[in-house]
Amino acid sequence: MKLIDKVKPEILDALEESKITYNSTYSIIIASLRSNTDYRELTINQVDSLILFLPQELKPNGRTDFYWGDYLLQKEYQV
Repeated sequence: MKLIDKVKPEILDALEESKITYNSTYSIIIASLRSNTDYRELTINQVDSLILFLPQELKPNGRTDFYWGDYLLQKEYQV
């Protein structure tokens, strides 16, 4: 199963909204979610880009949330 299948729907919706203004970055983020199977496989640059384009309420809440990707993943895929 690819990482994009594990991502919360509200995250994908927020990224979709940024697509109009930032199409290239959106495409890169989606490609990274489609090519990896786990959050920990993402590079720091990929995670940074992802977080940058999320609204404040969807960004990680603290170090643990950032490290394990709980802000991004559906409940059943969280560590």
